Amino acid sequence: MEASWLETYYSALEFVYWEPQHLRGGKSPDPNVKRVDLVNTRLRRLEVTLNHNLDQFFRLAPTALRNQLFEDAFSRKFADSFELHGRNVDREFALLNSMQPDMLFESLSDVVSIEMKIGAKCSVAQVLKYALLGLAVELTRKKEMTHSLIILGRGPFSTLWDEKFGDLASLESGLRAADMETFLSKVPSGLRSQTDQFMRIVHGLQVAFLPYSALKSFLREQSPASDDTSAGAQVYQKLISGMIGELSNRQL
Repeated sequence: MEASWLETYYSALEFVYWEPQHLRGGKSPDPNVKRVDLVNTRLRRLEVTLNHNLDQFFRLAPTALRNQLFEDAFSRKFADSFELHGRNVDREFALLNSMQPDMLFESLSDVVSIEMKIGAKCSVAQVLKYALLGLAVELTRKKEMTHSLIILGRGPFSTLWDEKFGDLASLESGLRAADMETFLSKVPSGLRSQTDQFMRIVHGLQVAFLPYSALKSFLREQSPASDDTSAGAQVYQKLISGMIGELSNRQL
């Protein structure tokens, strides 16, 4: 069963426990970081806090919104509903800290992941880690699945990459040319031994780029009509408005 949206609240508290420097400047607090307004500004620049925001959003929004977002991103139908995994990903799929997805959605036949970028760059190795995640899911479920990755970031696409890829086609070429032997040498042995299965997932991985601006447009399209005053519509309007406002406040 999917965890409730409240789990994200406790995940956020855990983040502050492990990285208190974001609130007080570390063991030797910088007096310039103590002011609440400066702390709040810093928190709204962090990728991990936006990850918490989006996690909460997806847990509260109608399940059908996930499918619609994926259908728009990959231009194909997704028949089954998706479960959004939480902090249990590493343990459930025996990843042994080899990777930590920003978001992992799973249906009966599909694995869809989201990798979020605000300031940091993406790389071929990072995309390969999502293929590795797909392998771990298949080994746990004991069946082949279809694998997709949404890269959520600021546009244009070419600015996201260490390797300076200009488009998705050049990224696909980069994946095919990657040194798989070196990559697999650094992953847990239980995953490293499944070379053929891993390569099938790499070659079948569908990648889509979704700018934050496009995500905002998508959310606006999903918002109930302004003249719908039902209780459910009002809640959904507030949910979408809040998420769009957060993305706008971050200038994404």
